[in-house]
Amino acid sequence: MPIVLAAPPVTPPPGGMSSGLRMRWIGSDGSEWDLRDWRAGVCLLLDGVTGLHFPSIDKYKSTSRAVPGFRNRGWRAASRDVFWPLYVYGDGSEPWRDVYRRFFDTIHPQRAGVWEVTSGTETRSLRLTGVFDDEHQFARDPYAAGWSIIPVQMEPEQPFWEGKTIRRGPFSAPTGVDFIPPTLAPSFHISPAATFASATIPNFGDVDAYLVWTVEGPLTDVVLGVGGVTATVPFSLAAGQVLRIDTDPRNVSALLDGVDATEQLGLLEFAPVPSGGSAPLTVSASGAGGISAELTPLYFRAM
Repeated sequence: MPIVLAAPPVTPPPGGMSSGLRMRWIGSDGSEWDLRDWRAGVCLLLDGVTGLHFPSIDKYKSTSRAVPGFRNRGWRAASRDVFWPLYVYGDGSEPWRDVYRRFFDTIHPQRAGVWEVTSGTETRSLRLTGVFDDEHQFARDPYAAGWSIIPVQMEPEQPFWEGKTIRRGPFSAPTGVDFIPPTLAPSFHISPAATFASATIPNFGDVDAYLVWTVEGPLTDVVLGVGGVTATVPFSLAAGQVLRIDTDPRNVSALLDGVDATEQLGLLEFAPVPSGGSAPLTVSASGAGGISAELTPLYFRAM
């Protein structure tokens, strides 16, 4: 665990600290905290912060006695450690106890909060749960002093920083055209019954990312795909029904009107959208409903 060696300040950190990176903590209880403004009672001291840079990455490689060097066989992001030296301040013992209790009630071993970092106009976020490996020792009585620097350890299940979600759609069937125009002109029109649209979705992130599909009935014969990989939804949706499919292989899931329908969906194969580019979407169905796609870009770093 990183150790803060600097002596704690005897006065609150200057308000100008908020002029650099902007940071916000949305606790597991839904409360919001500006981590760069000590006047809120908590302030993140950037000296010693861990978690803004690359995660821990395992690289797989092979070597041969006949060839110098090695062959890169792939990689996997293993984990990311997050450490905050957190300044907790209150003007007196009761205000200090109040902010201390309210803030640390937002950190939980299972219920995640969200750490947001804004650089310029771009915001990235990381979902975190608490790590409680070490017992903190207060160097002095914070109730008497009205402040303390407290080390906070957290970790994300998913080690990549998330960017702004990209949405495409809703796609829907084209409006039907009469086979014989009202003017009885000699030209005829045939309306396709199942083709919705072919479109692309970009992935600005550093790693491949999987889509979340939203399917709104009434629809039948629903086919969803990325690139050349498609999957057929094995049931129809009535008017007003909504099916939401998360294709992330870590937790492929489906909710039909908010109820788990993963088993009904069966074993389907989904492809990711490659990083740093875009991929064509295959969307087809029959009916008057609509289909949307969402992608959350994933990044190695917070900025």
